[in-house]
Amino acid sequence: MWSEAIFATEDLAHFAAELLPMQFKLGADGELRISDPRELQLVPGTGLRLTVSCHLHWPVLGIEMPLSIRGATVMVEPEIAEGPKSKALVFKLRLDELDLSMLPAFLDRGIVGLINRELEAKHTELSWNFSDTLSHVFDLPDGLRPASAISLVASAGRVKVTADAVALAVLFEAHVIPRPPAAPGATTAEASTPEPAPTVAPTGPSLRAAAVRYGVALAIGAGLATMVARIRKPSRFSW
Repeated sequence: MWSEAIFATEDLAHFAAELLPMQFKLGADGELRISDPRELQLVPGTGLRLTVSCHLHWPVLGIEMPLSIRGATVMVEPEIAEGPKSKALVFKLRLDELDLSMLPAFLDRGIVGLINRELEAKHTELSWNFSDTLSHVFDLPDGLRPASAISLVASAGRVKVTADAVALAVLFEAHVIPRPPAAPGATTAEASTPEPAPTVAPTGPSLRAAAVRYGVALAIGAGLATMVARIRKPSRFSW
């Protein structure tokens, strides 16, 4: 079953305002600082384009003192990274333009290319391992048989950029984990009958723990039913 999360333009703008300023190391002793995000634009099929301010200091290029650049364009491109056991939503950062009006045009493009190679070499990207975050095994109460737990695994994902939102779709696989077989020599009645309850009546903490366990089981069932109902509704994104 698929579940979909949608990040609207205003959500992304708010996130960018909280995330920046941010600085990146360039080479052995260089630094790029990005701040003041504005004019966020979504480029369908590509990613987010942001106008930002930059402070560049890179002695290897002869920029000994920090150089302030008011007009710079940054592209943030989302994609799904497929690992052997995990899946991640990755936002790759790429410098698109620099307003270096005081420098020759060929040096302008040369600096952009060098910075992007440095960012790529250092794997400068924002990454969320959603398969680890969203996958979970929910233990069921001891009184429920033969199921022992429910496993919910986020096994795949898709990401899409439109003119007004970024959409993430995650594929969930649900499985029931049975209880282990009875010990050798146990009778059918012994295997199917739960252990007798203690003679001492449970008090406050144990009652609360039992209530929590049963509440989790009910929440799982209700949550799965809600997810299925939502997934059956047509999405405004064409995957």
